Amino acid sequence: MTLAMVSKIVFAETDTHGEIVIRKCNSVKIETSWESLTDTAVIVLARNVKDFDKLNVKSIFKKGDPVEIYLGYDENLLLEFTGFISEVSADIPIKIKCDDYMYLLKKHPVNVSMRSTKLEDLIKLIIPPGIEYDVADINIGTKRFPNMTAAKVLEDLQSNNIYSYFKGKKLIVGKIYTDDAPEPVTFNFSQNVVDSALQYKNKEDVIIKIIATSTLPKGRKLIAEFGDDFGQEQHLSYYNITLETELLKLAKADYDKFKVEGFDGNITAFGVPSVSHGMKAKIISYQYPDRKGLYYIKKVTKEFDDSPKYRQIIDLDKKAE
Repeated sequence: MTLAMVSKIVFAETDTHGEIVIRKCNSVKIETSWESLTDTAVIVLARNVKDFDKLNVKSIFKKGDPVEIYLGYDENLLLEFTGFISEVSADIPIKIKCDDYMYLLKKHPVNVSMRSTKLEDLIKLIIPPGIEYDVADINIGTKRFPNMTAAKVLEDLQSNNIYSYFKGKKLIVGKIYTDDAPEPVTFNFSQNVVDSALQYKNKEDVIIKIIATSTLPKGRKLIAEFGDDFGQEQHLSYYNITLETELLKLAKADYDKFKVEGFDGNITAFGVPSVSHGMKAKIISYQYPDRKGLYYIKKVTKEFDDSPKYRQIIDLDKKAE
């Protein structure tokens, strides 16, 4: 049975135009990951969209306009992206770039100076009203963020391994994998995996060194190292850990988390079942049965075009069990 690829792109009603719904496009590419701060989408409209032949494209599609992207098969559409236009090309075919709700935080100015406090207190100060958030219970050191945007503050936190991303319209801070993910999605190498760029690593193949840094009040820092000689360095940040022995204990615990066997790389699957980062992928391989397991999904790239092609490139992370 052949399934028909379908798409629906909705540009919400604005002061200059009513709701615009486009059912035909050249391509859509959506990239999402907890590592990237901002999820993005690129829409390329078909050359023969006659509605726009005699109109100024940028007067119709403007920066900041809300957009939703639905993809699927046989009218079974799923909302795959929600956000705002960030850039519109002047050429044909029309290329529209979009950011998720991080777009709003890139526009929101902040001027914050705080003594040692909890991460949630900082987020309360910098996030504009109306945005929901879920923040890890983390103590942070003295922070000063003069004349910058809320997104820049989150970018600074990310440099200290406190990651932020939007899940739909909710901001998640300091929680890479939450507990509210749906049931794992099964990917069987002999059934629904189109291609694979995975490499299997045994525990002894993972050569790593943890460099743990604790930020103390007044900007002081405490550093501890643990791991393999000449291993790949992983810089991890902590706050208000005042004893080197305690910091070393945390570094050892994180070393054990990284020192696990599993897959490194990605798989390419069909457009359904749809997955997103933070979910779990159940990997089944009859050729290598010892390599089956449950893995977190770190990144997903969705590619939809009129060739026709509808694929998901799924980057796997550590084992989830």
